[in-house]
Amino acid sequence: MSPVFALGAAAAMLLLGGAGCSSAASAGEGDRVELVVFAAASLTDAFREIAADFEAANPGVEVVLNLAGSQRLRAQLEHGAKADLFAPADGEHADAIVAAGLSRGEPVDFALNRLAVIVSRTTEGSRDARSLGDAGMRVVLAHAAVPVGRYTRDMLANLESEPGFPQDFAERVTANVVSEEPNVRRVAQKVALGDADMGVVYHTDAVSPDISPSVRVAPVPAKANVAARYPVVRLKDGREPEAASRFVGYLLSGPGQGTLARHGFVPVPGTAVKVRSTEAAPGELSSPISSPG
Repeated sequence: MSPVFALGAAAAMLLLGGAGCSSAASAGEGDRVELVVFAAASLTDAFREIAADFEAANPGVEVVLNLAGSQRLRAQLEHGAKADLFAPADGEHADAIVAAGLSRGEPVDFALNRLAVIVSRTTEGSRDARSLGDAGMRVVLAHAAVPVGRYTRDMLANLESEPGFPQDFAERVTANVVSEEPNVRRVAQKVALGDADMGVVYHTDAVSPDISPSVRVAPVPAKANVAARYPVVRLKDGREPEAASRFVGYLLSGPGQGTLARHGFVPVPGTAVKVRSTEAAPGELSSPISSPG
């Protein structure tokens, strides 16, 4: 799949038809529909709110979220786990599900994210992104197999070309790594708890209510940052294809995109609404973001 967003106007209209509309429920009155959604850990806060709103608009539908690292969720699906939707934090894992013949149609991009360097409030001194490479700094990153871990390593390589960063910056940071975590939430939590001095997470994790009080955000040069795109794909063996299509439509709708933006995601161009995140620093959403590779 190309990094260019895959949503066309016709697809949007198809998916939005009946989004959030209880009259189109796939079960009869009194029946209970269980919609199983496998989603990247970085979507935790936003998807919990979206799931609750979707359930309120669709009586009889219960959204069951399985939130974990994208690579772990993909492995579960490849080994026979059943779900209706898969929303990883990159296109690679979604494309692998398509290639394995497990999808119902093509993935649709619904959000963007970007990286943030966070500093524990227990760490003394003024710190910026260059501090990741300072001798003695305890750094925690996501494992390279996790989308945020791969994005992080792309960003570190990009920073080596930025003024003020050494050409061996990525090597210096790697030497400071005390832990590699299976998902971005674990990275954020370790820094917030003071188990590490610094880490690299998504912007949405840095502004999360359970993380932001315990960390500071260190600036990253905009040109070196890396875009993370979030696709969602319907799964062939899902038991609720109609409800799954409506959930995708809700993600692309005004309310869905508004919720994602409030949690710090960047809305996808061409979807129903473009909302500036109230959690972002001034000018942050408008900063250019480079794509990996």
